[in-house]
Amino acid sequence: MRYLSLFSKNWRYLTFGSLLTCLGTLGSGYFVGLFNGAIRLEFGLSHAEIGLMFSVTTVASGPLLIWLGRKIDEVDLRYYSISLCVGFGAGCFLLASSASMIAVGVGIFLIRLIGDWLIVHTAVTSMARHFGAQRGRAIGLGAVGYAVGPAVFPVTAVLLMDAVGWRATWTGIGGGFLVFIIPLILWLLRGEGEGHRRFLKPAANVERGGALAGPQWSRRRVLGDIRFYLVMPVAIGLPFIVSGFFFHQVHMAEAKGWSLTWVASCFVGLAIGKMASALIAGPIIDKFGAIRMLPYYPVPMGLGLLALAASDHPGVALAYLVGFGLSTGMWLVTVGALWAEMYGVAHLGAIRAMAQAIFVLSVAAVTVGVGWLLDLGFTFEAIALMSVGYLAVSMALAALVARHQRHRPNRLEE
Repeated sequence: MRYLSLFSKNWRYLTFGSLLTCLGTLGSGYFVGLFNGAIRLEFGLSHAEIGLMFSVTTVASGPLLIWLGRKIDEVDLRYYSISLCVGFGAGCFLLASSASMIAVGVGIFLIRLIGDWLIVHTAVTSMARHFGAQRGRAIGLGAVGYAVGPAVFPVTAVLLMDAVGWRATWTGIGGGFLVFIIPLILWLLRGEGEGHRRFLKPAANVERGGALAGPQWSRRRVLGDIRFYLVMPVAIGLPFIVSGFFFHQVHMAEAKGWSLTWVASCFVGLAIGKMASALIAGPIIDKFGAIRMLPYYPVPMGLGLLALAASDHPGVALAYLVGFGLSTGMWLVTVGALWAEMYGVAHLGAIRAMAQAIFVLSVAAVTVGVGWLLDLGFTFEAIALMSVGYLAVSMALAALVARHQRHRPNRLEE
């Protein structure tokens, strides 16, 4: 019932958050990876070469992400969101009309920077800041959009590629952003200008005890906190591993003997897992805190990876995607609330942007790294087991922070 009450009172804002998380999946590695086969065939690329191109464009977005991500602390949310839609549409059109690998790279650069990073960053930051003590539930409701995207977009994209080709598919996506999404955002955020002005006033006077009174860490101060470095390996664990597998999913389907249509249809399991776990995680985080939840979110993903390493049965495709989905929903809510819980909301955009830049670098490394391992003859089974080992170590580090926080609950006030 508390979800219903929260939504009834804030349905415009929560719909905006869900819409953005849904649209952000169009820039995710799983979605862009669906086009890898067509792009490799047309431009004559190896797995490592397309992984390198993807990694270079991803790394290039890191510095921009730090700068653009912090602007959400300063710019009206309506204007910030619309500018992202325009930039994403431009990336789609550039990719669709590309005649060289440079154009492909720039198009993917814009799609990844804005879609997978800045659009989702906007949704999670705005909800974490706006809802305070109920941010877990709010981000959980916003994550419904993060689940709808994988349920609808992969199968739709495969069907469209078969019908009209990969270029026309991206043209349609870009046109949809400009024609439909921008007016919808303006309608959902009606009156947000006044809300932004209310935020800026106390944000500039935190020390005098306004709406943002309490611990409000600057980005520079966060960089001196050992806890940030201990939780970061598990915080990047999901985008790190998921991107590596999803970007090379076409080749994995071929190696496992699975049809691409079957794999795309299994993303419904990913979506259901995301939605269920996000809604369950929200109240838990509101009650116990994101830090205490952090060491446990990777468990379903680890089980999915073990299933992937153990069998080539087509049912494993569904099992590992459900495991990834369960962890993704928990990750989105947990990490979405984590930085606000640890460091306050006055500089939340800047802090999340810094964390997102680290995510970007990890994704860049894993996409080219997995491609390199595949070219060397490593199997997806071996890569899955390596990923499980990484998760085990990162979960242990996060558990240390959670234990420390439990024994010293007032650490931020010191």
